[in-house]
Amino acid sequence: MSPLKKIFLAVAIAVALIWGIWIAFPLSAIQSIIEDSLGDYGLSVTFSNIRKGILYRLRADGITLRHGARDIILLNSLDATLHPLYLIDSRIRISFQGRVGSGFFSGDADLSRTSLVMHLDFDRVSLADLQFLHVVGISGNGTIAGKIAVDNQVRRISFLLRDADMQPVRIAESLLPLNFFRTVRGSFEVGGRHIRVESISLEGPNVFARLKGVIMEGNMDMQMEVMPEKAFLENPLFLAQLERYQVSPGYYVIPVKGPVVF
Repeated sequence: MSPLKKIFLAVAIAVALIWGIWIAFPLSAIQSIIEDSLGDYGLSVTFSNIRKGILYRLRADGITLRHGARDIILLNSLDATLHPLYLIDSRIRISFQGRVGSGFFSGDADLSRTSLVMHLDFDRVSLADLQFLHVVGISGNGTIAGKIAVDNQVRRISFLLRDADMQPVRIAESLLPLNFFRTVRGSFEVGGRHIRVESISLEGPNVFARLKGVIMEGNMDMQMEVMPEKAFLENPLFLAQLERYQVSPGYYVIPVKGPVVF
């Protein structure tokens, strides 16, 4: 056999092997690996019309993430590409993109039945399409962008919310005046059974605030510092909501304490 024929034969065998892995690896096994990986975070997943395509493409019309009986988020129009050799070891290395309502997301992940490493970017997502925010009573409109990084039990989220139009939120005896703010940015880290809010800043016309603290085993221990400008202090709505939280002139501290029912 000539060297050229040997090269062609080797290429043909390699292509047949790669295609053979994809054809032989069942779709149910891919779903099972994803479900087991997310199960470590207390999440379940439901796929709508998931299917395999050519060239290791994976598509789904919809993916719903749930925590218990609650819907957390609905992802649409998933288009993903798998790296074939990882399937031999019952792992999934995947690049993906899709939609969240009218917004977009993209990223990559390396997951098995016992681990998950993922990077995800999202942009132009409507606040109303993030169902998990309803858990703490956050509702309203706005456009959010950000990043999520997951390294097994450590998850880091950073975000920027623009054009916000939110409703006030009552937590235990405290009222958070989210209706005052139009821009929200910040980051927080989730690890094990705690969430550490490093700093979330909120800006509105003539008013600034900062939220920080921790959520430990479902209990919030945080505070919101509100620093209005002089013009804002003349707003009767502000005085009605925040006067009792005054620490010093122009400085207000709202305790954010209580359980998160999730």
